[in-house]
Amino acid sequence: MLRFVARTFSANSRPFDLYGRWGGEEFLGIIRNIGADDLELLGNRLRVLIEHAYILHEGEKLQITVSIGATSVTGDDGPESLIKRADGLLYESKRLGRNRLSRG
Repeated sequence: MLRFVARTFSANSRPFDLYGRWGGEEFLGIIRNIGADDLELLGNRLRVLIEHAYILHEGEKLQITVSIGATSVTGDDGPESLIKRADGLLYESKRLGRNRLSRG
């Protein structure tokens, strides 16, 4: 399933957008040159693609959903503050019911 999610991210993004597994079942994306509204559109498009897709494994249909925390760099951000904010938004998505995007 992790490979499936990674392929979905890569196949539906621009060639210079970067995604990587951040730990466990979390991914981190670096999406450059995009406004906050377009970032939300991209995140929701990826979320819906994953929600409606499935993998057949031994005759069983396996489906998953993703929760996303999306944020943009501010003037005083460093890598740590940016990742901390995105991680907090991810957990907000999970707390609010999963299969959603929280932006901040």
